[in-house]
Amino acid sequence: MMMKTRKMTTMAVSLSMAALLAIPALAAGPETETGTMIEGTTEAAPGASDNTLPSPFSIQEYGSGQALTDEQAVALALEHAGFTQDQVERQRTEYDRDDGLNVLEVEFYAGESEYDYTIDLDGGRIISASYDMSDRQQYSLPTLSTPLTDSEAAALVLEVLTDATEQDMWIEADRDDGRIYYEIDLLLGDVEYNFDIDASAGVMVSWEQELTKNCIYGGTGNSGTAGNGSYGNYNYAHHYEHDWYDWD
Repeated sequence: MMMKTRKMTTMAVSLSMAALLAIPALAAGPETETGTMIEGTTEAAPGASDNTLPSPFSIQEYGSGQALTDEQAVALALEHAGFTQDQVERQRTEYDRDDGLNVLEVEFYAGESEYDYTIDLDGGRIISASYDMSDRQQYSLPTLSTPLTDSEAAALVLEVLTDATEQDMWIEADRDDGRIYYEIDLLLGDVEYNFDIDASAGVMVSWEQELTKNCIYGGTGNSGTAGNGSYGNYNYAHHYEHDWYDWD
C-alpha cells in the first residue's frame, strides 16, 4: 500500500475544535481489552469485538527486532490484532521472499472480519497489516439520518492516530450502492495508512498500514515526519491545494 501518486481532485479537510466536539459519540467508542471498538458494529467474534481496533494501532509499536519462527510471527500478528489463538479461525500462513526479505504472510478471520499481515521473519517486525469488514456486515449496517461529513470522517482517524493532523490527510469521497464512502490516506512517521469509512453508517469498514520502503530497506534511522518530504530519494504524493503532486 504505497501512497498513491496519481493526480486526482480531493476534498480539502478543514477541522475545527467545534467540529471535533460535535461528534464525540462517533470519534470514540467504548474501550475493550483488545482496543477501541469502532462505533456501529453489532456482531462480535468469539470472546472479542469483531470490529475492534488494535491498541496501540501503529505496527511500529510491535516487534523485538530479533529473528522469528513462524509460530512467533503468527503470535506477533495476533498481538497486534488484539486476539488470542482460540478467538480466530480459518488461519493460513505462507512463506515468501520479497526483495531479499524472508517474510511470512499471515491471514485469519475474527468473526466475519479478515486480517492480513506480512511479517519480516529476520527483522522481527510487522511490515504490513490490514483489516476488512465482510460485505454482509457492511450491507447490514444501520444508516445514519445524515451521512458523515469529510471532517467527521477525518476526526475518526484522528482518534486512532493521535499524532496526526488534518493537514496530513488526503480524502476522496465515493458512492457505492447508494452509500457514501471516504478513503483517507496519510503518511505518519515510517508508516503509510489507508482508511475506508462508510459515511452512511459512520463506521470504519477497512484499514491498512504498511512500513515505507525507506524504513523497510533503508533502516528506521532515516525516518521523517508526516508530510515533510524527508524520505531520501523515495517519491511520495504530497497534498496541496486539493490536488496530488509528486515530489522527488
